[in-house]
Amino acid sequence: MVVAYAVAPNRVAPLLPDGLVPARHDGAAYVSLVGVELTKVRVLGLVGPGFRRVPAVELRVHARPVQAQSGEGGTWTVRAHVPRRLVAWGARFLYGERVEVASMQPLRREQVDTVEVTYRLDWQGREQRIRVRGERTPVMPASDARAHTLLRPAWRFGTTRDGTLLRTRIERPAAPVHPVQEHHVTVDWASVYGELGTLLQDRRPAHVLLSPGTPVTLRWREQV
Repeated sequence: MVVAYAVAPNRVAPLLPDGLVPARHDGAAYVSLVGVELTKVRVLGLVGPGFRRVPAVELRVHARPVQAQSGEGGTWTVRAHVPRRLVAWGARFLYGERVEVASMQPLRREQVDTVEVTYRLDWQGREQRIRVRGERTPVMPASDARAHTLLRPAWRFGTTRDGTLLRTRIERPAAPVHPVQEHHVTVDWASVYGELGTLLQDRRPAHVLLSPGTPVTLRWREQV
């Protein structure tokens, strides 16, 4: 699921690492709260016990390198949460991403006409929750729909401890979406995501997307 918020680019830009600027779409920058369940997670090429399915919740900014050409945009993770320490370590060490460990309970309910997905995570003693319900049958968005940009970023950006900017290619096929009927977000934005999270306090999302699982390949990192 993706819950995307449109914000002023000049509010986001100072909070990004050196070398990145907000990617603009119709004059706005986008910050997305994403819930996903990773399957067959590999750390250093190995799939460990209990790593067949790993839920994750992350807040990410759609961004691009300062000198980027068309098609080089992607996302930078403000903070992500996973329940497995080894997965968090791998993301931090291998890809330079901000990942924390938190207990998490994903829940998927399918009925005759609807599908509902909920992510709950505990952070500093408080429960954070994202829930989206949509129609059971997914449909493919139009070729120029914003859904493709939000669901299929070309790159993930991270930084090393010395501030070196990294990027990792993401490969994901075009995905259909469940037409969303209802969504509910209960997040302590400032506590969980800091200064960038406060930009989303009491703000309504511009887009809410619910997509079936599709294969995603994460290539090896490279320096920007």
